[in-house]
Amino acid sequence: MASMELRFFTGLYLLGYWVVFARRWPRGAVDRFKAASCCMSIVHGTSTSMAAAIYMLNLFYTDKQEMSWSPTPSSHNSSTMKFWLASRLGAANTRFEEAIMEYSTAYFLVDLVHYLLFAPNQPLFVLHHVFTSSYMLSCRFYTGHGAFSTVVLFVVGESTSFLQNVWTISLLTHSAKLFNLLNVPFLIIFSIFRGVLTPWATWQLCLYFLFSREASAVVPFPLALYWMWSVFMGISGSLYWVSTHWAKLMFKKKSEIMRASASKTQLQTNIPKKHA
Repeated sequence: MASMELRFFTGLYLLGYWVVFARRWPRGAVDRFKAASCCMSIVHGTSTSMAAAIYMLNLFYTDKQEMSWSPTPSSHNSSTMKFWLASRLGAANTRFEEAIMEYSTAYFLVDLVHYLLFAPNQPLFVLHHVFTSSYMLSCRFYTGHGAFSTVVLFVVGESTSFLQNVWTISLLTHSAKLFNLLNVPFLIIFSIFRGVLTPWATWQLCLYFLFSREASAVVPFPLALYWMWSVFMGISGSLYWVSTHWAKLMFKKKSEIMRASASKTQLQTNIPKKHA
């Protein structure tokens, strides 16, 4: 892995810590370490999801033209997509796929150091970074195949990164208005991606890597099983994380309703009764 990516994300982290979040915010101090991590994550998530999506679309239409796929009814489009995914998942890693894995691995390693040093009480994020990094490193330097699966996961897994990090920064900077504006939309969008789109994409990967003969020729089954297990654990951690925030939101709304009801009851009690 080129050291340039490591230096790039380390520089982003230091920029966030020493420049972007160096001042004291109006409503209190900011956890500058976490905020600096968000700076890295915004750049990484936005760039990888956009690059991966553009790459996938370009690759699909290029392959479609080369293989002379003709427009078909929607019922057949599904099988066409599955055939294309299978053909790409088993292909040798392209230079772009290797580059985006190196770029992403550098981010996860720098952010992993951040969590180990400054936020060791976040085991979900630590485990996520370990699983993700080992997935990409083994794909990049051991198998030489299967990198397209990481591209698919970048599209569904990093598309919410920008919104999630702005939401997190609103918490860290005590920006109540911004947090209240983003909270519900973010939780809904995150739940759709992590609860629907990512599991669907993961199932497509499982169908190829775990249930097809072609996959075992390029990726050893034990390693493929580890890959899919890592993704499954990542999804489970994300769903647990978002469910805790849904629970907090529901508890807050319930408390507000109860307080409003109590205030209304108290107001009615204090109104003097008219005597006949």
